[in-house]
Amino acid sequence: MEKENNSENEDLRTQLRTAAADGASVEFTFPGSVMVYQFPLRDWTYTGLGILARQDSKILDHIQEGQIFSVTLRREGIRLSLEAYRVEIRHISDPEQGRHPGHKVIGLSILEKEAVL
Repeated sequence: MEKENNSENEDLRTQLRTAAADGASVEFTFPGSVMVYQFPLRDWTYTGLGILARQDSKILDHIQEGQIFSVTLRREGIRLSLEAYRVEIRHISDPEQGRHPGHKVIGLSILEKEAVL
């Protein structure tokens, strides 16, 4: 059973990732909080989003792998694009050696698309 799960994770990691455009970010808030968190989008696939958070960010005290919540993906360009998703935190990890020093990579698995309010 464990091997099957590892195989699934390897399949997800090998998906073609698209680098995020300048200004693309992911925003979210937690129930009962007035604080809106916004993080730069690092990359994305059709099944997930990768965001960057500073290693000293307080958000790391409030999130954990397996947590499910809603996010808004903001993409700026000729016109602002907003998309809402229900996501699950798949991993919180160090970036590749030499890339994004002082940051953590947070991998979000897209569970479903939601209506933008």
